[in-house]
Amino acid sequence: MNGGFETYRHKNGYSEKSIKVQDSHINRLKSWCINNNINLEEISYNQALQFIDNERNRGILNQSIIREINSIRIYFDYLLESGIVKQNIIKRIRIQQSGKKVLPETLSQQQLETIYYSFSNLPEWGHRTKTTKKLHQRNIVVLGLLVYQGLTSGETVKIETNHINLAEGKIYVPSTRKSNARTLKLQANQILPIKSYIEEFKPNPYLFPTKKQSDMICKIVDQAKKLNPAIIDSRQIRASVIMNWLKTNNIRQAQYMAGHKSIRSTEQYKNQDLTDLTKQLELFHPMR
Repeated sequence: MNGGFETYRHKNGYSEKSIKVQDSHINRLKSWCINNNINLEEISYNQALQFIDNERNRGILNQSIIREINSIRIYFDYLLESGIVKQNIIKRIRIQQSGKKVLPETLSQQQLETIYYSFSNLPEWGHRTKTTKKLHQRNIVVLGLLVYQGLTSGETVKIETNHINLAEGKIYVPSTRKSNARTLKLQANQILPIKSYIEEFKPNPYLFPTKKQSDMICKIVDQAKKLNPAIIDSRQIRASVIMNWLKTNNIRQAQYMAGHKSIRSTEQYKNQDLTDLTKQLELFHPMR
């Protein structure tokens, strides 16, 4: 696979595992294009639909086809940014998913607070070496941005040290291909860990200078999961943060804080919250 494309994905926070899966999906389209005498970089919208029909005829499940198209869309985003193509026709493709998207079980604000507190106060014996103890400083900062600001790995990879304003207790979150830029409030208990981390590590220009941002976050969440088994993954943490925001903010404010480009993305969290409430009423209603 093109080295420039791999660099592009590292820059956008994709893990090695994700890159391998994406490569297999893109190679599948490349093979189909070769067999049908189609120039991949000049593929038309209708030809892309033919590829999807071919995958269905091969017995590929709808959900798997959606993942393939998502990988191909990323590739065309790269081609567009590189000036190789003039438009990303893959973005026009929308495959109807069967059933409603189900969000993971929500963690309350109190649970999120507990997750951060227990992780931040991991006892000395929990660190096997001086290196792990030092890295724990960074991990506390990262986890804080997950449980309080609801950030994704694609967003943390773009945050620069100068995006942090400790005096005002704010953080600027740059835009990504999936999210809008916004400025969010830092919690009081985040200030000192961030200050200590910056002074100790002196990261420049990026706050977390690592190419494998997704892998780093997965490891941090796995560590936190050992202390709090209620945690599923980082996606659950972000969903919980957004759903908790919706309880104290209007939907437009929650949309801004989450960085959602479309109000529909925020509405799905609100609708999920109502669905969960309905389930609880069905389960515990005294007339049952």
